[in-house]
Amino acid sequence: MRYEEFRPAEPLLQHVKCLWILEGESTQPTSPERILPDGCTEMVFHLGDAFQQHSQNGTIDRQPLAMMVGQMKHHLLIQPTGKVSVLGVRFWPGGAYPFLRIPQHEIAERLVALDAVLGSFGPTLHARIADGTSSSERIRMVEQVLLARLSEFHKPDDRLSKAIQLIYQAGGCLPMDSLGKTLGVNARALDRTFNTRVRIPPKTLCRIVRFQRVFKLLEDRDAGLSWPQIALECGYYDQSHLIKEFKAFAGKEPTGYLAEQNPMSEHFIASR
Repeated sequence: MRYEEFRPAEPLLQHVKCLWILEGESTQPTSPERILPDGCTEMVFHLGDAFQQHSQNGTIDRQPLAMMVGQMKHHLLIQPTGKVSVLGVRFWPGGAYPFLRIPQHEIAERLVALDAVLGSFGPTLHARIADGTSSSERIRMVEQVLLARLSEFHKPDDRLSKAIQLIYQAGGCLPMDSLGKTLGVNARALDRTFNTRVRIPPKTLCRIVRFQRVFKLLEDRDAGLSWPQIALECGYYDQSHLIKEFKAFAGKEPTGYLAEQNPMSEHFIASR
């Protein structure tokens, strides 16, 4: 599969982490892949065949062709069904709120058809993108829509943006009392803002950022980093703490996950 990322237009940078395209042919049955939580919300357009999603209770559903992937605290199991041609918008934590303008708890832990969020404009946008003749043209179409919606939004929250920036800068290792003092806001007020615009509290975002950082350091294992060293470097108490958190987000312990074939997930992880 070919995975490519695009830097968003300048006015979108505060809200959009990247736009991305995934393309390939699924010529034989594949096993479901684990897509891991990363603290981000996604807008996704299937321009080829829609993926299947496998739930924890064993049911299998076909994903909408145009959808929002809400804030996740657990892994997703997805599977291509044919031709793979996907365009996605990856929003920073809280970044989707200015474009959707709905409390993020309404889509959290869910994949929601875009028309349920944007009305008839969702399918219209999907059709326009599908008619695009190149990746760059499709990216421009999406950016134009996002820029137009952003120009109508007049309620930015600078403290939220600063909080998220501090969490990422600290690699998720940031005490909540320290965060509140830096921002001049109490923990309850900060949690309320996060619940509306991000959906998860800042403490959970810290956990996800630490979890994602594990994959960056795994690339250095050939240089001699052991599991206990990775655990401490990522802010865990010890290796057992890392394993517990990894299993909570990925549904498997690190060794079990790494033994699987998850090429799509690897593309996304490598980009973060």
